[in-house]
Amino acid sequence: FELPNLQRVMERGARAKAMVPVFPSLTFPNHYSLVTGLHPGRHGIVNNRFYDPELKRTYAYTDPNEVTDGVWYRGEPIWVTAEKQGMVSACFFWPGSEAPVQGVRPTIWNKYDGTIPNAARVKTVLDWLQLPEERRPHVITLYFSELDSASHETHLEDERIEQAARSLDGAIGQLLDGIDALPIRDRVYLVITSDHGMANTSAAQTVRLESLLDPADFDDIVASFGGPVASLHVKGGLSRARELVERINAKLARGRAYLRTEMPDRFQYHRDPRAGDIVVVMDASWVLSTSRTSSAAAAKTGRGGGYRGYHGWDNAYPSMRAAFLVMGPDIRPGALVGEVHNVDVYPFLTEILGIEAAPDIDGRAGAIGSVVRRTPEF
Repeated sequence: FELPNLQRVMERGARAKAMVPVFPSLTFPNHYSLVTGLHPGRHGIVNNRFYDPELKRTYAYTDPNEVTDGVWYRGEPIWVTAEKQGMVSACFFWPGSEAPVQGVRPTIWNKYDGTIPNAARVKTVLDWLQLPEERRPHVITLYFSELDSASHETHLEDERIEQAARSLDGAIGQLLDGIDALPIRDRVYLVITSDHGMANTSAAQTVRLESLLDPADFDDIVASFGGPVASLHVKGGLSRARELVERINAKLARGRAYLRTEMPDRFQYHRDPRAGDIVVVMDASWVLSTSRTSSAAAAKTGRGGGYRGYHGWDNAYPSMRAAFLVMGPDIRPGALVGEVHNVDVYPFLTEILGIEAAPDIDGRAGAIGSVVRRTPEF
């Protein structure tokens, strides 16, 4: 697509060939990994919806009572790191920013409202950047959902995808022009990321859990969440969970079920019981419906039997790769670097802000800064 404003960022700064998301390649897990430097198995946001067997509660990204409860969020997001070290932060939308994490919220934050136009979001951020030094946020998050929403509405070759991309590019242009007009323009870094990639799926590529198990098996499933990565919470202990894994794999041709504790290390998904006793990882473009009546994924992708965009699959798939661009005072102009990992974004942010990263993170100090900055110092 012709996206002149993203091209401006590429010319003035650096971009990666791709950014590798965390597994699963879903919105809330990846947003929270970007700002904490942790994999979902450690920061606790293991899916967009999940069950906590200890709390006996369900987290759903659409439930305002849950997303604003700090009990769900582990780790230390960048705004908490900044606030704890005396720096003002602000969030114009970001998963986790509506809740007190470690008892700390950003100085400025907003409840999510997807109806707020992109232009209004950008204007507000530019207003924040014009506040007096002592009140001005030095780290700001800003989120645009338009391209993701359009991709879920239709197949990825539809003209509406390009329309959404052009609209997003316009918002980036408004932001760039506004930054260029600021007295502090030579001190501002702009980091642009996406949380995941996207691939087509359809109702015809939906497998129903009841086609894999016997009716009596459902009596032992306490909670279940479907999609490209599905989680099953099972009563009856390890032996019963292993039995169900074997039953599923005996019939499932388009994916594989694992005991969570025996998942391959590369997924970094085995630690947290919130991910389920059983995790089913579907093949590219296939989803698992765990409900006997419907599934969110099937409903979203199945209207008229046509293809729709979706995500959440194995983060090793090229189709799930995300974007990473950065411009700022000491960023190499026009640089194209290799793949970066999204858990490395948090330590990079702390480096350019000049603050100390939280201890014991998965992200690596210098992994991004050493390739995009002219004179990195760590």
